[in-house]
Amino acid sequence: MTEKMTAQHSIGPVRFDSSTKALHGPGGEVKLEDKVAELLDFLCRRTGDVVSREEILETIWAGRSLSEQTVPVAISKLRKALRDAGAEDTVLQTVPKRGYRMVGKASRPESVSTRKSAWSGVRTWFIVALPIMVILISSFWPKGTPLVPPADAAKPGIILTVQDIRTESEAQEDRARVIALSELASYFLSQSPEVLVIRHWWNVDAPDPTGGIFTRYGAETPVYLLKGTLINDGESRVVTLFLSNPKTDEVLWSGVYDVADGSGALFSSLGDMFGRVGVAALDDVAPVAEEDDRYWVGRYLAHLSTEGAANSAARKWREMIEAEPDNVVVRQALSALSARWTSVEGVAGPIPEASDVSADYLLQVDRAVIALYQDRDAEAALAILEDILARAPGDHYALSLKAEALAAGGDTKAALEAYRKALRLAPFAKAYANRIIALQGGTAGAD
Repeated sequence: MTEKMTAQHSIGPVRFDSSTKALHGPGGEVKLEDKVAELLDFLCRRTGDVVSREEILETIWAGRSLSEQTVPVAISKLRKALRDAGAEDTVLQTVPKRGYRMVGKASRPESVSTRKSAWSGVRTWFIVALPIMVILISSFWPKGTPLVPPADAAKPGIILTVQDIRTESEAQEDRARVIALSELASYFLSQSPEVLVIRHWWNVDAPDPTGGIFTRYGAETPVYLLKGTLINDGESRVVTLFLSNPKTDEVLWSGVYDVADGSGALFSSLGDMFGRVGVAALDDVAPVAEEDDRYWVGRYLAHLSTEGAANSAARKWREMIEAEPDNVVVRQALSALSARWTSVEGVAGPIPEASDVSADYLLQVDRAVIALYQDRDAEAALAILEDILARAPGDHYALSLKAEALAAGGDTKAALEAYRKALRLAPFAKAYANRIIALQGGTAGAD
């Protein structure tokens, strides 16, 4: 018999309360079956370890002789639940011929009271010391030549690997906020033509934490790592941002962003960072039309390109529409999601077009989705997507849509090329990898 479960675990943006057997994340609450909950608790307690099928059977099923599919079926149910709650597919790995491993963003358990008490002390010290830290870091920055490759260097000229913003806060609001802020940062960063922005590639526990970046692109290509942490002191919320050289761990830039100042302030801070590495400022990126965290959590989920995540995104956006029925931005986003996924209920009545589509290229992305999946006009969708990618060449979701438009038009080779690039920008997107396999097998239609 397994011990009684009373722990809480953080799995990226998702919190698992083993006492209630429920996941809480940006996708909402997801209840787990008893054995699936026990399995997740066991894997979280062994974060980073490869756990064999035999160990799982011994621990969760007391070593009883069961079907060979018992563990794989439970793992499959667990993956779906995590995905529906808003966790990345990569947090639970299958290690061929060895077993399973919870990696990266699953924290080991500790009592809630101990964790909150410890964090309170660290948080107070950090808030007091933060201005001093930033000043000290700034004073020791190298003042020499900007860190840029030669003008004739082959692209990518600069590689920026980005980890999602993190928080130690247990508040559901803060856990949703870091996902929203990470998506906002990606929205801004992807619009630079000089930078290859790769999300979630960094795995500090791997033998090569860059995932092969240095060997793939050459040792002379500058590679940087951007990290952020949300600090909640009870009265205000600020994000500390640090850009470092992964080879030396040298901090090259730091910034502090007050969440209350909105997306414009975040973009300004990230623009300062670009200037530090010699990237041209993105002066034409205006604050976004919709600042609500639920909207950006929905964008994150929608961009995972899975049906479960799409339904979770739809729930977020319906909440917003119920409170503000005339919100054109959210109504258009939900309409596009419904056009792509038949299980997502759309919005009633005509959807007026946003007044200034050019201010937010994601509204154009929605147009492309509707053209491709609702109007079945791959040519029109492709034309829209080419315009989008001219403005935001690093947008992995737009690239995946381009791949689907090309596949619908019969150009499987070009579709595979677009999907491979999208997967390079977003290695966490398992749906892209699955579509590459399907296209290679000759299944070239849109999903």
